[in-house]
Amino acid sequence: MPLMPVEDALRRILHGVKPLAAEAVPLAESLGRVLAKPLAAKRDQPPFAASAMDGYAVIAADVATAPARLQVVGVAAAGHGFKGRLRPGQCVRIFSGAPLPRGADTVVIQENAKPLDCGRVEILQAARQGQNVRVKGLDFRRGEALLPKGFRLNARDIGLAADGLTIFLK
Repeated sequence: MPLMPVEDALRRILHGVKPLAAEAVPLAESLGRVLAKPLAAKRDQPPFAASAMDGYAVIAADVATAPARLQVVGVAAAGHGFKGRLRPGQCVRIFSGAPLPRGADTVVIQENAKPLDCGRVEILQAARQGQNVRVKGLDFRRGEALLPKGFRLNARDIGLAADGLTIFLK
């Protein structure tokens, strides 16, 4: 009996086979499942402009040349942003992941700053606008398809889905 070409064998095996209907399952049961629709982001990530480093949130024009002395007017920690608005000549002590204060457009890393007395800091190295800032939506934007239809989920992808994304499985 002669061997059948692979394409013919697959056609015979798959004749009459229909895809399964999409269903919703808990993420804990989705390992190895296949996406029925693209995995779409429900939000921007990061959801706001955030500091990429520990340091000082500043206005770039204030630190275009160094040294520059600024008044420290507050603190922005991850999860606890500074509520005020930064004005020229001011800065905010900021930590990685914290939202950039209103008015700030740059982060000077703490290694390039020297705390002074009376709530002031000296910026030792000039910085450019946007330096050390993770802009809103840098990783992905709301509605963006992150994984395509037909993708088989692994543990990493399930973690991505658990982080506020829309997921459909089959």
